[in-house]
Amino acid sequence: MLIKNVGRITVLLVPLGLALPVAAANPAHLQQLLDTNRCPGCDLRDAQLEGASLRGADLSEANLQGANLRNADLRYANFRRANLSEAILIASDLEAANFSQANLQEVDIRGANLKDAVLTGANTCGWQRQDARLQGVNLQEAGCIRPTPAPAPNPAPNPAPNPTPETGVLPQRQAAALLRDWLTAKANIFAPPFDRELLGNLTTGILYADSLNSVTWLENNNAFYQYGVQRVESIERFVTEGNRATLEARVTEDYTLYENGRADRDRASFGTNLIRYNLQRVNGQWKIADYQVIN
Repeated sequence: MLIKNVGRITVLLVPLGLALPVAAANPAHLQQLLDTNRCPGCDLRDAQLEGASLRGADLSEANLQGANLRNADLRYANFRRANLSEAILIASDLEAANFSQANLQEVDIRGANLKDAVLTGANTCGWQRQDARLQGVNLQEAGCIRPTPAPAPNPAPNPAPNPTPETGVLPQRQAAALLRDWLTAKANIFAPPFDRELLGNLTTGILYADSLNSVTWLENNNAFYQYGVQRVESIERFVTEGNRATLEARVTEDYTLYENGRADRDRASFGTNLIRYNLQRVNGQWKIADYQVIN
């Protein structure tokens, strides 16, 4: 058996021929997380990450069912739409982590620090949170979501006339203009004057809810983001259907978080990424509903 030490984590490389546990974490995905601090959509079931330093990690849409993250540093981590059912997060530091739309069924967060964590739309059925620190957390935004059986079919009533759908196809140039407006607006949304009206004009759905929570956190913690270059480099893909559209673009962003007048270099970034934006028409106005960093 080969043993590789990565920080405080020991990764076991098991030779062929030895039995492996069923539904174990994908070794390549685990290594990617340890090397890059990013593993969106990865298979990390039952991963052994006790005491891991994963501050600011991107684990959006990852499968962390049954993972052991006891005593881990997960401040500012992104768990949006991740599956953390039955995971162990006892005494972990989860300050300002994003759990929006995450599956937290039967998760164990006893004694964990969830100060200012975002739980918008999270499924918290059966979670254990005794002695957890929940300052700044709005528990009303989360709840227990259990599947309900389909109702018995009723005799079909006389068909009602279909409502007339909103007409007009979203042109690519208009979608690109909306994206540029969003990038420009960030300097006024995530920094004084913290313009919530502008946020509502440009976003909807999950992005609006997550951003609103971020603005509240920034105001409450004497913090703001400073932006430099905010530029759409190219449009790689654009698809529209009815009241929804998908735009994939290469975007360059330069930002730094300032808290109490000091720059937090752990919350700074300058680079170009391929990002998929989901757009939605609301009351005749196109807005950005969600996004996902592809690479």
